[in-house]
Amino acid sequence: MKLHAAAGLCLLSLTVMLTQCKEDDAPSVVPDVYFPIDVSAFETEENAVFEFPVILDRTTDREVTVYYETRDITASEGDDYIPTSGSLVFAPGTSSLSISVEIVVDEYKEDDEQFKVVLIGSEGAIFQGGIQEAIGTIRNDDTAIQVTTVGYMSADSYPGKTLVWSDEFDGESIDLNNWTYDLGSHGWGNQELQLYTSNSENSYVHDGNLMIVAKDEGSYYSSARMKSIGLQEFQYGRIDVRAVLPKGQGIWPAIWMLGANFPSAGWPACGEIDIMELIGSSPNYVHGTVHFGNDYTQHQFTGQGTGIPFGQTFADEFHVFSIDWNEEGITWYLDDVEFFSVDTSVSGSMNYPFDDPFFFILNIAVGGQWPGYPDDTTEFPQFMAVDYVRVFQ
Repeated sequence: MKLHAAAGLCLLSLTVMLTQCKEDDAPSVVPDVYFPIDVSAFETEENAVFEFPVILDRTTDREVTVYYETRDITASEGDDYIPTSGSLVFAPGTSSLSISVEIVVDEYKEDDEQFKVVLIGSEGAIFQGGIQEAIGTIRNDDTAIQVTTVGYMSADSYPGKTLVWSDEFDGESIDLNNWTYDLGSHGWGNQELQLYTSNSENSYVHDGNLMIVAKDEGSYYSSARMKSIGLQEFQYGRIDVRAVLPKGQGIWPAIWMLGANFPSAGWPACGEIDIMELIGSSPNYVHGTVHFGNDYTQHQFTGQGTGIPFGQTFADEFHVFSIDWNEEGITWYLDDVEFFSVDTSVSGSMNYPFDDPFFFILNIAVGGQWPGYPDDTTEFPQFMAVDYVRVFQ
C-alpha cells in the first residue's frame, strides 16, 4: 500500500507539472488593436510633437508588437513634419502606448495640412476592420509668407562705380530712415481699388525681404505703398532691385521713382521712371517706362517691355530689375540684359526732368484702368518680396 500510494503521489505531481507547462505554453487571448484618435493642433512650439495613442482592448501576459509608418496627405514629410516608422512593443500587462510625430514649426502662412499615421502590421494582436490609421492636422495661424530663395542675383560691384546706398532688409523691421508710406484710398488717378496702409500685415520685413502684401478684406482691398521721399533721394546711378512679383487678374506691382520736386512741381513735370511694372494677367512680362510733360495736360510717356519664357512667371523666383541712369539718358535691364533705353531727346520741346534727384516707390495696386480689376480667378493674398535695393554711382 505504501508503494502504491507513493506511486500515485508521483503520478499526481507529474500531472500537475504537465498541466502547468501546458498552461504556460498555451497562447494568451489575442487582443484587438484600436487607433481611435485623430490629432489636430496649431503649429506652435507647444504642439511641436503630435501624440497618437495606440490601445489594446485587453492586457495580455505576452509581449505584443505593433508596426507603424507616417504618410503624406497634403503635408510634406521633411517640410511640415518629420517622417517616422518603427514599432511599439507592449510589455505584458500593458494596454496603451503612443506614437510620437515631430512637427516642423515655422512662421510661414500656409493652408492647414494633413498627414497620416498607419498601423501596418502586428505580432500577437489583430486589427479589427483591417489596417488602421489616424490623421494629423497641422493648423496654421502664422502670418509670414514663405518666399523662395532661388533666382537671379546681380553683381556686388560695377567698374567705375561705388555702392553709395542700399537697403538689404536684413533687420527685424522696416528701416524708417529709408522708408515712409503713402496712405489712403482715392484711386490714385487710375481708378485703383486698394486702401494703402502702414499696417504690419501689409508691409513688414521677414527672412531678409521687404514684404508688400495685397489682401482681400471682404469689403475692400488693402495693400502698401512705400516711398523714400525726403529720406533717400538720388541723382543718377546704377540701380538694382531684386524682387519676386505677384500675379493675377487686376494685380499691379511697381518699382518706380518720382522726382524729388514732386510736392512743388507736381506730376508729370517732376518726371517718373518706372524701373518695373507688371500687369498681373501677364505674369511673365514686365515694362520699363518714363513719364514727363510740362503739366498734366501735356503728359507723355514712352516705354518698352520684356519677358521670360511662356509657362514661367515673375512670381516663381527672384529677378533683378535695373536701370543705368546718367547725364546721357536711362537704360533698362532685366537680369543684366538690356531691353530699353532713352536719351535726353526723349521729351522733345518739353522739359527734360531726369537730371534731378528722384526717390523710390514700391507698391502693389489692385485694379485700375491699365490692369483691369480682380475677378474670380484672382487669388489673395498677393505679395511682392524685395530682397534689396542698391544704388551705385
